[in-house]
Amino acid sequence: MILRARYVLPMAQPPIENGAVAIEGDRIVAVGKAPEIQAAHSGPLRDLGDRVLAPGLINAHCHLDLTRLRGEVEWRGSFIEWALQLVAAKSLHSEKDYLSAYAMGMDQLIRSGTTTVVDITSTPAILQEILPTKLRAWWCLELIDFNRADGAKGQLAKATEFIAAHPGVRGGFGLSPHAPYTASETLYRLSSQYAREQNLLLATHLAESQEEDDMIRRGTGAMYDYFLRVERDMSDCKRVGPTQLVSEYGALTPNCLVAHANYLTPLDTALLKQTGVHVVICPKTHRFFQRGTPLLGTLREFGINTCLGTDSMASNDTLSMLDEMQTLARMFPRLTAQSLLEMATLSAAKALNQREKLGRIAPGAWADLIAAPLESAGGDPYEAIVYADKAVSFSMVGGEVIFDEAK
Repeated sequence: MILRARYVLPMAQPPIENGAVAIEGDRIVAVGKAPEIQAAHSGPLRDLGDRVLAPGLINAHCHLDLTRLRGEVEWRGSFIEWALQLVAAKSLHSEKDYLSAYAMGMDQLIRSGTTTVVDITSTPAILQEILPTKLRAWWCLELIDFNRADGAKGQLAKATEFIAAHPGVRGGFGLSPHAPYTASETLYRLSSQYAREQNLLLATHLAESQEEDDMIRRGTGAMYDYFLRVERDMSDCKRVGPTQLVSEYGALTPNCLVAHANYLTPLDTALLKQTGVHVVICPKTHRFFQRGTPLLGTLREFGINTCLGTDSMASNDTLSMLDEMQTLARMFPRLTAQSLLEMATLSAAKALNQREKLGRIAPGAWADLIAAPLESAGGDPYEAIVYADKAVSFSMVGGEVIFDEAK
């Protein structure tokens, strides 16, 4: 199969005007000028006209099972209060609700250009009902023991049994010790060790809120008071900050994807750089919680690989990576469309250890592609994707068309 478009954005090289991509099976075999590709490769031609063909977007942090919770959890100024509201709201939904949440969420992702998602999965029993999926996904099984280390081995055993029972998913699996206030040192250490041994992704929420920082670093604040009341072991508090604590647990490694990283000291930032972790920021969730500007400038200055995610519909009104890029552009007006798109493609592929297969259009890469209209004859092809006025018009995963506005 050959796809031709006004522009092809390989990402790892300059845009190709009147470009084409040759696909065999689930892989790209060639990319270049349309006449050259058509001369060298056979197969049906799909001419996408005056559109821009780009790698599919990678949503590096999402909670699909929360898709039905839009507007159900109100922000009142306290993160722990919001989290407790979230737990209560989740308990009111049925298995049928969660099944439809996954379906609704994946439909939103597909229509807004996402072809790969990193999902933090707290409902594996529901997840197994929807596998396999059209989207490529890394399903990171959420692990929580509320700092009760005696339950850590059981948590990990259940997760690894689930992973073993579901081979061959389109994408992969990972482990997600939730956060330093909900996961013990033992749970972090066991999860990190298993993830390294099995070459799995390790995802965690870290330095997300001021309340988390106050609890771990200082032993103060609303989150500390709550966990003290419910008799959580608080011996991990009042010594170092959250980032330093998780680093001591040995969990900050090159296979680790840290969500948020909003509250960092210079030492914290240096640790993130030194350990080779990847950071995902969620601009619209950042805005929902009325936080200051994300630390993107600091992260980039330190050379820390940074990508984008949507988080969940409990703190967002869409799961659109287009919206996330546009929101980040308003926060950082000097960021070019190319830089924004790189965060949603090349940077995220690096975080998943899939640099040769995802986030680029190149021979050997998976045929995960999207297309959007070029709005004007002199339009910038990067801006055509990032600032698309509406959902993308074409989407393909592994050589299979999963959305086509023309059909």
